[in-house]
Amino acid sequence: MLRNYKELYEDIKWKTWVASTYFRARLHLLRLRRVSFIGITGSAGKTTTKDLCYLILSAFYPVAHTDKSFNVVKAVADSVLATGSQHRFSVLEISGDKPGAMNLPMWLLEPRIAVLTNIGNDHFRSFKGGGIEGIAREKAKLIAALPKSGIAVLNIDDPRVKEIGNCCKGRIIWVGKHEDATIRLLDVTSRYPQPLTLTIEYERMVYKVITGLHGTHLAMSVLCALGVALAAGLTLEQAIPRLALALPSEGRMQPVVLEEGITFIRDDFKAPAWSLQLPLDFLREATASRKIIVVGSISDFSGDNSDKYKQFARQIRQYADVVVFVGQNAHRALRARKDEQDQTLQGFPTMREAADYLRNTLKSGDLVLLKGSNKVDHLERLVLDRQLPIHCWRERCGFDRFCGACPWLYHEEKSSIEGLADSQKVIDNFPAMPSQQQAELIVPVIVGLGNPGKDYQGTLHNIGYHVLDTLASKHEGVWQTAPSGSFCDISLAGKHVRLFKADSYMNETGPKLQQFLDSTGCPPSHCWIVYDDLDIEFGKVRFKSEGGDAGHRGVKSCLIALGTNVVPRLRIGVRETGQAGKAGQHVQTRFSGEAQLQLPGLIDEAIEVISQRLPL
Repeated sequence: MLRNYKELYEDIKWKTWVASTYFRARLHLLRLRRVSFIGITGSAGKTTTKDLCYLILSAFYPVAHTDKSFNVVKAVADSVLATGSQHRFSVLEISGDKPGAMNLPMWLLEPRIAVLTNIGNDHFRSFKGGGIEGIAREKAKLIAALPKSGIAVLNIDDPRVKEIGNCCKGRIIWVGKHEDATIRLLDVTSRYPQPLTLTIEYERMVYKVITGLHGTHLAMSVLCALGVALAAGLTLEQAIPRLALALPSEGRMQPVVLEEGITFIRDDFKAPAWSLQLPLDFLREATASRKIIVVGSISDFSGDNSDKYKQFARQIRQYADVVVFVGQNAHRALRARKDEQDQTLQGFPTMREAADYLRNTLKSGDLVLLKGSNKVDHLERLVLDRQLPIHCWRERCGFDRFCGACPWLYHEEKSSIEGLADSQKVIDNFPAMPSQQQAELIVPVIVGLGNPGKDYQGTLHNIGYHVLDTLASKHEGVWQTAPSGSFCDISLAGKHVRLFKADSYMNETGPKLQQFLDSTGCPPSHCWIVYDDLDIEFGKVRFKSEGGDAGHRGVKSCLIALGTNVVPRLRIGVRETGQAGKAGQHVQTRFSGEAQLQLPGLIDEAIEVISQRLPL
């Protein structure tokens, strides 16, 4: 009970902290009347655009800016508080990753300059039924917040951004390839190792722009930064030379050249499916003796991933000499092999296995593109381990930060690693990690299958929900909401356990469960599925550590999404005497009066089986 009340208190305290930070920032704004705020949002390119804006403007004015990629609600207020009266501009990166994400930032400040890079499918699951139009509406709030004297820098080649521009009260600087663009892109090249180079037109003058970046898809960030420079009162003659000094933002087309002659291109911050073609085009144009691509988790591959990873593997083979997939979906990609002797397509379930393979395979002259999600994969370790052997090979650790600043990367000898032992600031930014084995660090998840809503309460199909509700009640758990459903933390058999119910119909549980496990760092092997089974007579409970779905669509959804059959599960018999025929004819019926009397005992037996088999 103490644990749950403490966590509830921490949640309330955090929300209070955010509110307090915003009110302090609002008061702080009274001292910043001379500061012009520049807001940057979009589905991709925000951080690079922000960094380029700072690079240009800081050569002429005192400028504050968002640190790294800290763009969520509280981070915006923190950036405002870090802005001083001595600054002329403050460049803020603002996320629109869910409905309402822009509300507090737009309540806080009125930007003088606003940038919208593009609209893509990033975070589309958070918008549920709203889809990409919901994403566009959220990001449009930044443009709507501009006053009549404000200036918007908008991507004219994105039809949704162009439509948003029609509602802008201020002046617009259009950027892109379209002939009506204010800053028009005439040509762009990026043939590695040569840098990203643009030819642009502005007011009938043609300019050549040489940057320190790589990848033609970063051209939009360059154009937006030049648009901001114009909006801030600079000329292109002043702004363009600064771009030659640009360095790639971490994890965004960032080259890392090792002494052994191997070059890694780290594009490992995120990997939404809609953006995958762009780094592949870069790899095709690059010059190297051999090209390798390492692929981790691809976001927005919802539903059944089997064919999608296989199709993607077939697609990218034309761009590289060797393709390596890493993670829980690697086995799906291997289905694209031509035959058993095909070694140009590799797949490994863990990062350590991939590192061992690359250590024995890579050679001088190789160009290796890393593409994945930092939060899930931490592909950066493949580079760091070649520079200095690392000790942390945890899968899905849950830290949404790059590994280079993590004090646990070399935790067994961190006192000897320069900069880590004395960096209390870095350590304070990470949760404390116990000294137990990695397996003991995992918080097991018990997911109950069922359908949400009053119409389904008490039905055979919802016994998974019933078990979890009973567990929460018996152990005084407090249900909380997450983007993918409801969860509750309890102590069961002396172990911290997390209960989870997806906010979707049973047959669509899989993607929601995968999203929840990704956010908590729990692997499928430590996730229990509790569900009804009409093949087992009422009153009996069966445990199963792995295997198929036996025709249960809810279980099938989970196994497909998790990419493995090795998932513990508890099957609860619900077939009463006289029930025959197909399961679909009975699962939505309610228990008989006699079964209702025996149901509490059956639930207790199920809970006892779970308790006896913990820890997982």
